[in-house]
Amino acid sequence: MVTPPPGPYASSEFDEDGDHYDPAALDLRSEVDDGEMPMFTVTNPPGTVSVTTWLDGRVRDVALSRHAAVLSEIALADEIVVIAGLATQDARSAQYTVMFDGMREHGHDTVTTRDFLTRDLHLPSPEQARAARAELFTTRYAGEE
Repeated sequence: MVTPPPGPYASSEFDEDGDHYDPAALDLRSEVDDGEMPMFTVTNPPGTVSVTTWLDGRVRDVALSRHAAVLSEIALADEIVVIAGLATQDARSAQYTVMFDGMREHGHDTVTTRDFLTRDLHLPSPEQARAARAELFTTRYAGEE
C-alpha cells in the first residue's frame, strides 16, 4: 500500500505508484487565463534573452534565441538575471501606476501619494523604470551591434 508523505494530505491525492516527488507537482499554474493578467516582457538589445513577468513581478517565462548558445553558462545566467530584473521593474512600475491612479481617484494628494509609493512601498514610477533601463542598456551594451 502506498503511504503519503507526512502532513495533512489525503492518500487519494497521490499516484498509485507512490511518486510523491513528481516535478510536475511543482507547476503551480493558476487557473487564470494568461490573457487576463498583465504581463511585461523585456528583451536585451542583442535579442538573445527575453523575460516575461506577471504584474506582481514573478517571472512567467524566459525565452532564449539560438544566438544565446554562444554565451558561457555564467554569462547567460547573468544576462537572464539582469533582464528579469528589468522586467520585474516594469511590472512594479505598473503597480505604481495602478495604485497612484486609484489613490488619486479617492482624493489623495499627488505629492504625498508619489512619496508613499516610492519611499514606503519602494515602487518605481514608470519614468524611473524607463530611465533605469536606458542607463543599463547604454552602459552594459555600449559598442555592441
